Amino acid sequence: MVRCYRELKHRFRGSRDMFIACDMLVFYKCGNDEVALAPDAFVSFGVPPGPRARYSVRRGGKPPDVVLEFASPSTVEADVGKKNKYRRMGVQEYWLVDPVGGYHDPRVQGFQLLDRAYERMPWEKGSGGLVAVWSPLVRLEVRFADGQRWFWDRKTAQYLELPEAEDEARLASKERARQEAEARVESTAQALKAEQRARKVLEARIAEFEAIAKCPRKHT
Repeated sequence: MVRCYRELKHRFRGSRDMFIACDMLVFYKCGNDEVALAPDAFVSFGVPPGPRARYSVRRGGKPPDVVLEFASPSTVEADVGKKNKYRRMGVQEYWLVDPVGGYHDPRVQGFQLLDRAYERMPWEKGSGGLVAVWSPLVRLEVRFADGQRWFWDRKTAQYLELPEAEDEARLASKERARQEAEARVESTAQALKAEQRARKVLEARIAEFEAIAKCPRKHT
């Protein structure tokens, strides 16, 4: 759940009209601050980012657009039961994700709100137990593969990374570039040394030939 939230936050870190939250209370009944749901993660478009203690549909001006619920023994029944509440609230995409197995089949399920009812979005199954569903709103695939990485970018053909993973990749890339630059400098230095040695040999041969040419020849 936390990784999912951090991946989305990092992916859309430059957006000024997208609010992403994790395990935050959502108060959805106008005039009633006692009724709330707590999605594992959710996304609201058109809502500015920033710190909040809770999310109010009335104050925010709209319900979340995308909600993700991660199954666990203590929450799986409640997650399924929230479906009608999310539908009435107007949540456009509702996701059920089963990271440990044994609760949902397939282990990633996406539902899209159409004509006031949820319809399951088509899913694809690949090798190694891969399950992938395309999110029209987030524009990413929600996948289950190894239980650790969830969002697949079709444009880059890669999973989303956490900030520290990208930092490590950048550092590794810089280190490779530094090593390659050092190797090029060393190669150039070796080539210059070889050229200098060849020049010295050539100069020595030229001096030898000149010395021979200057020597008087004996007449027989």
